[in-house]
Amino acid sequence: MVLLVIDTQQGITDERLYGYKKLEENIRKLIKTSREYGVEVIYVRHDDGPGSGFSKGDADFEIYEGFAPRDGEKIFDKNVNSAFNDSTGLVWYLESRNIRTVIVVGLQTDYCVDATVKSGFEKGYKMIVPEYCNSTISNDYMDAKTTYEFYNKNMWPGRYATCLSVERTLELIRNYNKSESSPRINACGTGKIETERLILRQFRIEDAKSVFDNWAGDEVVQKMYGEPVYPTVSEVESLLKKYIAGYVTGYSYRWAVIEKESGECIGQIAFFLVDEYGSWGEIEYCIGVSYQEKGYATEATKAVIDYGFRKIGFNKIQICVRPSNIKSKKVIEKCGFEYEGMLRDYFFIDGEYEGRMYYSLINQNLH
Repeated sequence: MVLLVIDTQQGITDERLYGYKKLEENIRKLIKTSREYGVEVIYVRHDDGPGSGFSKGDADFEIYEGFAPRDGEKIFDKNVNSAFNDSTGLVWYLESRNIRTVIVVGLQTDYCVDATVKSGFEKGYKMIVPEYCNSTISNDYMDAKTTYEFYNKNMWPGRYATCLSVERTLELIRNYNKSESSPRINACGTGKIETERLILRQFRIEDAKSVFDNWAGDEVVQKMYGEPVYPTVSEVESLLKKYIAGYVTGYSYRWAVIEKESGECIGQIAFFLVDEYGSWGEIEYCIGVSYQEKGYATEATKAVIDYGFRKIGFNKIQICVRPSNIKSKKVIEKCGFEYEGMLRDYFFIDGEYEGRMYYSLINQNLH
């Protein structure tokens, strides 16, 4: 469970809002109680872009001082209505924390709050909307009070959200069991790693052409990797934007593999599955055809294993491979993984079934 505070920014959080004093009192109460009982408070800010007066660096863009975040509390910025848009990184973060219940408060009822409630519902989250904890201003079609009541009493209840009294919402927060979601790994994110021949770092938008040329546009690489081919650089840019949005969470661990000599992005490596409660991560990687059989995959994998144990604090690191992928099996063996077993007939590829072989390493420093 999290408390999501949407767009309560200096430029719009004022007396123009319907029921402003009640709104302010209720949101303060929810934030205070959430912090006391271990429910994470997450903030969202809307950015209208440079020169709008409502963007980074502008006073109106900052979160209203009455609801100000504490050090370490997450803030996600957006330039679209829904906080759940892929560009914000919020979904990535909630999934990494195994969060499925979201309490929504903030501004404005008929724009960003409505879009977030509906989008969250469609993504499978349980959306909770406390009464008089969202608001808006009058527009050309409806006054603010009518707008508030239309969404909170007619549009959302029973369709997209559970609409509760503030008292009932506070009760849910007080009954929240923090121990159920206490992570057992470090949210250190994708830190830079340097090896003899490689630099492993976060992806950047300017990597798109290199990514496309070396592996993402190559059917041979992508088929073995189990991912679709990206036919244009612009589609690769869209992929990288999702990766980049995830970095803000601290629970995304995905590296661009850069060859020092050429500066090319020759592949990627990631803990694409992470269980922060079970304290394990699963590695995936791909290397472009022109850079294969040079030991790069082994070099990158060993570096990420070290990072996973030493920095992230995993108890276990696992990796899997199809039996037909001989090259990857050699990498796995060179990295010292122990074979655990095979899930039979796991994949159906080119008209045939193929198994999934699992290997793992245990962090001996934790035992």
